[in-house]
Amino acid sequence: MSWRSWAKAGFFLLLFCFFSAAVNAGFFRSFDHAAGHWLKETVPVFVAWIFGIVCRTGNAEFTIPAGILLAVWAVRKKKLGYRTALFWTVWFVFGMILEHLMKIHLLQPHPGSDVADDPLDRYLKPVLYIKTPGSYFSGHTFRVFWLAMLAGLSCRKCLGPALLWASAIWVGVIVLGWHWSTDTLGALLLVGVGSAFLPVDRFRTTPGSS
Repeated sequence: MSWRSWAKAGFFLLLFCFFSAAVNAGFFRSFDHAAGHWLKETVPVFVAWIFGIVCRTGNAEFTIPAGILLAVWAVRKKKLGYRTALFWTVWFVFGMILEHLMKIHLLQPHPGSDVADDPLDRYLKPVLYIKTPGSYFSGHTFRVFWLAMLAGLSCRKCLGPALLWASAIWVGVIVLGWHWSTDTLGALLLVGVGSAFLPVDRFRTTPGSS
């Protein structure tokens, strides 16, 4: 791993730490509430239904087996090196553990009924669900973007659609009131930390490349 990778990871880690401390201190709470209320009043019901369906594909019961199967397939097909697949898996597990711990120890409250706008909530509940006192950071956002990175490493042409899917869930969890906007930004910063150690050259396309 080059010094540039460590420098990039350190930069994102510092941002993550400072941002998390600011969220915990409530610096962005008024912004989060204003954005949540605006979205609930503005987003049409049919859009909320679409996001309700799409965002459930980012639930742990789907993303965990999908990530494991994709990593194993990529290694067996020699699309991905063993060390890269192992690092991806370790960071995936580490991120979920860190998410759980931060939701227990930080003071970011869950969005309330005043901003919650999930029309499917009465019909579909997540299979894997652990109640925590806080909502920071967004596990959905972390998992889907980290999974999108794996998809891009395994299949260059898959990166665009995977990032589009992940971005829809990123926006959707805010629209539905599952998370505050700052919950998702914290998750993206953590993705940035880990991405510093991935072979990013695999994401680049050149003329004539497959």
